[in-house]
Order: sequence, then C-alpha cells, then structure tokens
Amino acid sequence: MTRDDADAAGVDDRADERRRLLLHVAASSPHSALELSARLMRSRQAVQEDLDALMTEGRVHLHEGNLHAAAGARIIAEAPDAQLRELFDQVLAELESGTSARPATLVALAEAGCHDAALLRLLVRAAGDRQEDAGLLAALSLVVRARGESESEVALLRAADAAGRGRADAVLALTEPLFGSASEAVRARAAILAAGAHMQGNRLEQASALFEHAGRGRAGTDAVWAVVAAIGRGDVEEARRWRAAMGAASLTSRDAGFADLADGLLLSVEGAGDGALDALARSVSTLAPLGAGVVMFETPAALAALIAIGRGEPATAELLLERALRAEMGGESGRRRHLLLISWALMVQGRMDAAEARLRDLGSRQALCDRDLLLHWCLIAGIARRRTDSAGMRDAWREIRALTFGLQMTLYDLLPLGEMMVVAARLRDADRMRQMTTSAVAAMERLDSPIAWSASVSWHGVQAAFQAEDPAALIPHANALVRAERISPYAATLAQAGQIWLSVLRREADFDSVEASVRALAAVGHVWDAARLAGQAALQHPERETALSMMQLARSISNEHERETTREVKSSALTAREQEVARLVLDGQGYRAIGARLFISPKTVEHHVARIRSRLGASSRGELLERLHDILAGGDRRA
Repeated sequence: MTRDDADAAGVDDRADERRRLLLHVAASSPHSALELSARLMRSRQAVQEDLDALMTEGRVHLHEGNLHAAAGARIIAEAPDAQLRELFDQVLAELESGTSARPATLVALAEAGCHDAALLRLLVRAAGDRQEDAGLLAALSLVVRARGESESEVALLRAADAAGRGRADAVLALTEPLFGSASEAVRARAAILAAGAHMQGNRLEQASALFEHAGRGRAGTDAVWAVVAAIGRGDVEEARRWRAAMGAASLTSRDAGFADLADGLLLSVEGAGDGALDALARSVSTLAPLGAGVVMFETPAALAALIAIGRGEPATAELLLERALRAEMGGESGRRRHLLLISWALMVQGRMDAAEARLRDLGSRQALCDRDLLLHWCLIAGIARRRTDSAGMRDAWREIRALTFGLQMTLYDLLPLGEMMVVAARLRDADRMRQMTTSAVAAMERLDSPIAWSASVSWHGVQAAFQAEDPAALIPHANALVRAERISPYAATLAQAGQIWLSVLRREADFDSVEASVRALAAVGHVWDAARLAGQAALQHPERETALSMMQLARSISNEHERETTREVKSSALTAREQEVARLVLDGQGYRAIGARLFISPKTVEHHVARIRSRLGASSRGELLERLHDILAGGDRRA
C-alpha cells in the first residue's frame, strides 16, 4: 500500500468514526463525550474533538444539557439496520444495568425506531417520575402503538408502576377511566390495581368490591390480594373462596409465592397459627429473586413480620424483612414498609438507637400511604414512650389523632393499635382510643380473636390498664391471655408476666418470681418490657437489698440482649452437612423441601435442625434464625 493509499484509508476511517458518532447523537441524545467514549470505544479527548468540529459545522448542537443532531431523522434513515440495532441493544443494556435514564435519551430512542419491551419499561418508569412531560408521554404512546398495543395498555402499565411506588392516588386516576373499557381483561386488571390502591389506604371494603368486579375467573393468582383484603376485614370464609379461585397449580415462581402467601395468611387465623410463618417464609424465599418486578400491595415479608412480632419472634421478623429489603421486594412501597417494620422489631427488642437509625433510612414520610403513615407515627410515639420523652409522645399522639379521623383500621393495624392503647392510657385519652380501634377489634373478633394476631393486643391492653390504673380494664385482656395459654406458649408467658406485674404493683412479688417472668419476657422478644418490669419491681419493693437486686436484673437483661445482638458466632460450630441444612432453613425452606434438595428424609432434616439448635443454644425458632443469620451471613461477608 502506498502512502497515498494509506492516507485515503485513514480519511475513510475518520469519516466512518464521525458517521458513527453522528448516529449515536441522533439516536440517543447523549449527555457528553464521556458517555459516548465508552460506547464508541474511543478516548474521551478524541470524541470531544470530533464533537467540537461537528458543533462548529452546525451538524450537532447542545439543547437542555443533551446533544442533538441537526439532521437526525435523515442520519437514522440512512444507517444500516444492523448498526442501528447494535446501537439500541448497547444503550438499552446500559440503561437496564442501572445507568440513569435521561428523558431525552428515551425519547430519542423511541423516535429512532426502537420499540423494545425494555424501552417500554423505561419510558413507563420515566413517565411516573415526570407525569407532566409531554415528550415522554408522546414517546410512550409511539412505542406502544408500534408494538400493536392499545392506549389502555399504556394506562395499565403506568398504573402498575405507580402501584410499585405506593402512589395510590395516581393508580386510581389512571385506572378509573378503564372501568368502562370494552375489553373484559382491561376492566379486570384495572379493578385489581385500583383495589390494591384502596388496600394501601386501608379501604378494604372498597377493595373487596373491586375484586368482585374483576371476577374470580379473571383474577388468577392475583386473587391473593382478595384473600389479604378479606382476612383484613375479618371474613375468613370469603378469603377461602378467593383462595380456591387461585387454583392448586403453581407453574411459576410468582404463582407459587402467591399461593404460599395466601395459605400462610389463612393458617395465621386458625388455632395458634402454626405453620403460618413457615408458609410466609417460603413465599419470601420464592418471590425474592423476582425483586421489584412483581407488583405487590402487601408483601409476604411484611405479613410474616406482623405475625412474628405478634408471636414473640421479633428477631425472625427482622431477618425476613432484611431479606425482602435486599431483594427490593414490593418496589419502593415495599422498601418503605419493610424499613418501618424492621424499626418496630428493633423497638420491641429495646434497641432504640437502631430503631431510630432505620427510621432515618426511610427518608421523607411524604410518600407514605395512610396505612404506613399510621405505623410511622406509632413508632415515633413508641420510641418516645420507651425513652420517657413525654413531649415527643404527645406530639406523635396529636399526629395519630389527626390521621385516624376517617381511617378505617384493619387486622393488619393491630401492631400500631397496641402501642396506641398504651400511649392513650399514658396521656389519659382513652375515649378517643375506643373510637379509633372499633373496626380493627371487630375484624379480630369476627375471626374469633386468632392468637397469632390477638395475643400482642391483649398484652398491650394489660399494659394500658396498668398505665391507667384501671383494674376493670385489665380483666378482659388478662382473661384472653389465660384462655390462649393452653395452645400458645407465647400467650402463657404474657399471661404469667401480667400476673407478676399485678403482684408487683400490689407489692406482693418476690425476687425469684419476678426474675423468672423477666427472663421469660426477654426470651420472647419483649426485652424493653422485661427490663421495665424489673425496674418497676425495684421501685415497689420495700426491702433495699431486694430492690437493688431487681435493679441489677433490669440492667443485666438489657446488657445481655445488647451483647447477644452484637456477638459473632463461628460457622465452625456446625458440621458441613449442618451448614447446608442451616442455609436452607434460613432461606425459609421446610423439612420436606430441604430433604428433597439434599436427598435425605424429612425426619433426618428434623434431627439435623434439633442438633443445630442444641449446638447454638437456641431456645426458640426466632433465636435459632437469628443465630444462623449471625453465622452464615457473617461468614459470607468475611469470605
């Protein structure tokens, strides 16, 4: 090759590079030379020099922070299809991997002829962030039409995105016009999304009516949300009918996860609620890999946490919630709910600093739906009560009072309801409390006060009666715990603690009985209550030596729990096979599923779990899960 030929080839290569550069500008409206250099595999300086030259020539210009080509439509039309397809794939891969999707880039891709499902998802997401952006909405409609879908589909996609963010008002605004659609499928999907929005606003009656409008035959496994709404209203027969409508076959992970969610919830209102947590943990395990890709109006992790805390297993609640949080289960609304419930589990265990730190992770409360806003303010009140911050407690109570006017409380609000009972008693506002809790208590009573949901409420009722110095108010709550203690060790612990507390107030308690009750309370997660019982016993006891012993007991309970939550356990305490079993237990698998995975019998799995519990000194299921998490998660981090 002669020098002239080499020079000509160099000129051709340079022209090709500039044509590629122009095509990328035309089809993706990039932000800068840095963004383009990675795509074109050229140095930033070289790309910038070409851009400067093209801008001088008037072929590229900068508008609102993005680069645009002067003759973009012609450049795109003249580009080879394969080159354009490669560009689309490259840019979409970047955007789906987490690179910020600027509206100008999405609009440019749509106008360049990209109609991929990935771009549709990104446009829906961006339109949710910028609801008044006409350019984005036009690009969204363009892609939908090119894909042969209807404007109704656009509205449903946007409503589903809003649902994942917990924007109930946006969901209702987008779905209401669709109720008159000629398509039965569109009407059904719109009704389900609208019902979910009402669920997050605690309007379960309206939600149930919309599920009926959608029809049992149309709901499919989304009938799980009708199960959740029916149980929340206290209608177990309706919940069972909707569970039957879901069918028995679970062909996908989503279907299987939803089936376990429905089954776990139904089990929670039967007897002592045995099996409920296992089913909900399986649901978390199955749905976690799907992350934010599944629209959820409530998550199995949140329901499991409500039940676990209500059964005296806040550590179990914390573990399941942390897993759901890492998986981004339930999207943005799920994240907010999980953080609130983690904070609650920490508060119950007396870990106030950690609880407040989790609340700070939440950020602004402006995006909280009514259901979660109630939980938030009850958390603030609960932490203030435990810190003896009277002013903070009164401020939070004012917010709670304002929020609950017109808010219909449900079975799923029993956790904040219990805290409200005690705070109201402290502030001598019991009359308002009775008005606020009527619907939630009625739902619980329609379900025959299932222990998994009612025991914690009864305990708070006992505490409220002590605060109000009202022996008559104590009796129904104490009797409920006594009736439940036959089938619930947790209820038995609470019933005994209530009796000891009463004897403390009467100055009739001895150190041994107080110590036994204090340690039992701490073992079921009520660490702060346990320390308070010991402290109150110290104040009430007439003998100085015994009072000092009780005060020391209060300090030691708090300190022991703090040490346990910060200790490091070594995985060498378990054999290799026990570690395999332990990982699957922590993953939410049942004995049968673990046996099938490891090719051993369920009975052998049960023996392994018993030995693991013995080796780790775990006295309860929640404590076992907590220690396994310390071992396995800690080991994974060190690895």
